[in-house]
Amino acid sequence: MEEQQNFNLKSALEALFFIANRSLNKTELAKFCGRKIEEIEEPLNQLIDDYQNRESGIKIIQDNQEYQMVTNSNYGPLIQKFLKQEVNQELTPASLETLSIIAYRGPIRKSELEQVRGVNCTIILRNLIIRGLIKEIAQNESDQIEDKSYCISLDFLKYLGINEIKELPNYHKLNNENPLSSLGDEEF
Repeated sequence: MEEQQNFNLKSALEALFFIANRSLNKTELAKFCGRKIEEIEEPLNQLIDDYQNRESGIKIIQDNQEYQMVTNSNYGPLIQKFLKQEVNQELTPASLETLSIIAYRGPIRKSELEQVRGVNCTIILRNLIIRGLIKEIAQNESDQIEDKSYCISLDFLKYLGINEIKELPNYHKLNNENPLSSLGDEEF
């Protein structure tokens, strides 16, 4: 177990749920907080009750021993309207750059992608996933949760009208066989 941290445990759990894009179990929560499972149970239950007892756009749901922060289903039509607008907007230059790197270098870990771009890519990756242009690749248990790998999706290929990724311009020059540092030197 990691060293115990001095912070408000209920707030720490809330922060973990907010940042996670997947469900978490008590073992993981305890580990991240540097606590024993028994120590997080009461703050976890309080946090769940807090969200249930107030009118919030967010709640924490439980399935067996898995917990996840989700949007309140009462706001489903609003969320759908927002996501539809997000998906239909043009890609930003940063999103296009990220998508190009994933297409030519994928599968690629988030840390490698951020090394190439020089900035945090979390929001861009989320938006590309929502649009269905990229997907996460399943990781081994030993891999770090925050360092996921990404590759392009079939929808990306369909959108471009190509049958396989190797049909991209200069693919053989720019794919994984070349060092990451050379990617910025090539023209797409």
